[in-house]
Amino acid sequence: MRSFNTGPAGLVMMVVGLLLAVSSAYTAFAQAGWPRLLPSILIGLSLTAVGYSLVARARRSRSGPGSDGPDGDEL
Repeated sequence: MRSFNTGPAGLVMMVVGLLLAVSSAYTAFAQAGWPRLLPSILIGLSLTAVGYSLVARARRSRSGPGSDGPDGDEL
């Protein structure tokens, strides 16, 4: 089993994704050109989701072996 901490990278991806999604959404709705900026919004939301996944994985690995969740089950 490989062990690496991806928390900082995930946090950066979440911040960049949120900034991209929010700025694209603001620009899209302010100029009424949302179909043109929809790909940027979706890419930003995707980056946010992947970053959150990396942060959650880093937190689970930090909590120690054998503790997958609050009740001991992973999913």
